Amino acid sequence: MRLSILVPVYNVSEYLPVLLEKLSSNLPLDTEVVFYNDASTDHSLALLDDFQQTHPEICIRILCGLENVGLTRVRGKLINASNAEYVWFIDADDIVESSFFNKILAILEQDKPDVLLFNYDVFFDDTGRIKHRDTLSFYPKNQLVNTSARQIYRTAILDGKHYFWNKIFRRELILERVDYSIPAFEDIAYTPVLLNQCQSFYYLTETIIHYRIRNNSIAQKMSVKQTYGIRAYLEQARYATEVVHDRKSQAYLLYKVFIYYYRLMKKIPKANISQKERYDLIKLANQFFDSKGISVAQMINLLIRENMYDKAIKILVLTIYFRIHNY
Repeated sequence: MRLSILVPVYNVSEYLPVLLEKLSSNLPLDTEVVFYNDASTDHSLALLDDFQQTHPEICIRILCGLENVGLTRVRGKLINASNAEYVWFIDADDIVESSFFNKILAILEQDKPDVLLFNYDVFFDDTGRIKHRDTLSFYPKNQLVNTSARQIYRTAILDGKHYFWNKIFRRELILERVDYSIPAFEDIAYTPVLLNQCQSFYYLTETIIHYRIRNNSIAQKMSVKQTYGIRAYLEQARYATEVVHDRKSQAYLLYKVFIYYYRLMKKIPKANISQKERYDLIKLANQFFDSKGISVAQMINLLIRENMYDKAIKILVLTIYFRIHNY
């Protein structure tokens, strides 16, 4: 099998039909679709069963968990279940442009990159309005590029678009490279690690994924899981330092720790949550932030040494602002 499309599923019956319709058209023969139903309580599983029965021409596998383990662990289970040469994680509530499936397979077969990357846009679920369209910083475009893993890693870090779903990886390179244990923001924690296993890329400059912003998603809903964004950036900063030995990437990731923390602390007082939830959120956010091991002055000096002057100024201004307002 050339490609496994891996789809975590949990209570997405509202969105699944759109994805399933896309997957049922133009899917190349050398492709399988593997779903993992993470103990959904809606009729997501029934939709998957019906899809499998009505499309015998597609290689479809449905895995089911007896208890909900969360998106991160499901991704780990899915990659272990695949035997394909390449794997592509797709979120069940997103929209994929199926017209590019054959082109993707052709690139994987002919150019054999370690990772294939492509563009995406982001839209609001309630209105359908496009929030923004994103391109990547990888270059040259639309051709195979052989380079170092360190260069791919740095490009991805400074690009800041750490997502699973706009990348197709050679499975053998990323198998058992991460533990899939962080409960949220695993894209930030793990995607750069997987990219650091790759020494060639193909950047296909087409918008293939339409990412849906849902008000009740982990990324949008205020809860203690929001604090794991801090932990994810910290884990990646340590990886940049200890494994990749890339000071510029480390500086950028630590900068993101500060920025994420400041933004989160500014949002918490306005959030519609209980006093206990607010207390727990602030406590865990401070716990993660205090483990960063670098002061504001050291952070600013590090950014200046790496010629990130605008980011150094931003950290200084935000720090002063937060101290004045007693955050």
